[in-house]
Amino acid sequence: MAKLMACTDLGKRITLDRPRGQRQSSPMRTSLCLGVASAILLATPARPAAAQGALTSDLWRVAAGTLVVPPALASDGSAALWTPAAVLGDAEPRLKLGVEAIHAPAESGVAGTVATAAVRTRSGWTVNAVYGRLSLSDLVRTETSPEAVGGIPAFAQVISLGVARSVAGRALSVGLAVRALTGRLDDWSKTRWAADVGAVWERPRVRLGAATQFLDPRFGADESGASCSLGGEYRSRDIGFWGTPGVVRVRYGATLAHGEGVAHLLSGGFAFSGTFEIDVGAARETVSGYSVWRSRFGAAVTAGPYRVYVGRDGGVNGFGATYRFGLAATVR
Repeated sequence: MAKLMACTDLGKRITLDRPRGQRQSSPMRTSLCLGVASAILLATPARPAAAQGALTSDLWRVAAGTLVVPPALASDGSAALWTPAAVLGDAEPRLKLGVEAIHAPAESGVAGTVATAAVRTRSGWTVNAVYGRLSLSDLVRTETSPEAVGGIPAFAQVISLGVARSVAGRALSVGLAVRALTGRLDDWSKTRWAADVGAVWERPRVRLGAATQFLDPRFGADESGASCSLGGEYRSRDIGFWGTPGVVRVRYGATLAHGEGVAHLLSGGFAFSGTFEIDVGAARETVSGYSVWRSRFGAAVTAGPYRVYVGRDGGVNGFGATYRFGLAATVR
């Protein structure tokens, strides 16, 4: 058996077994290492089940990399995608809408959109709906020469519906989400179901959260695309910054994906009067003994019912940054 090793945009190394001399079914070339890794997965019958699970979920790790907070504590427009425990506060019914654009440079070719809607009912339940789609561009097919003979479609899509509620005097929020995941690369496509749970415990200066993402309810082969996130946040007492009240926030998060080492995130920042926030952080990921560092940055401005925010993942060791631009609006 010969070993094939490919690098993904996530800074991970994928090692696959393939019989020596076996030819790939679809020779390809692409500027994105993730496309190369996925193509190898498709051409490798030795691990079809693992490839199917990854096909529907791996691209979403690119989007998750733009979060400066642990996924289990996400609170921006797309929070319901990362934690089913995302609730709308206050006692009155209200509606929250959000849209995000994910963009990476041409070297990576990843782009997509996430749209969300959340409704708080009179009975206190929050109902969340999410639609997201990420695509890879510039994937081409070649034959005996390096000339392209056609494009290769590649995307990951999620449709999610969830419910969440605050309990225990609103100190604890719990939620459940059911998701339909679809992934496609060339003529190979996969659709599967996932069921996720989440919980957030919040006190005046402390938040703790836990959430699963893309968990296979049957605990079968699709479990290769699942992950679990834990996170904690500490907020200081009110501090004056040049005459403006604000708080300092420090966070730590850990994410465990199937078959990989624990990914760590440490971040912190300032929130000024609830109108402006800025955060920086660093993430460390380890797979098969290889470790990489990724920088994180986030900023947000809130004006009345509107919130505009941006997130940045610095890429593997500073190469290939990915950006997230978002807008959320709350209607009472």
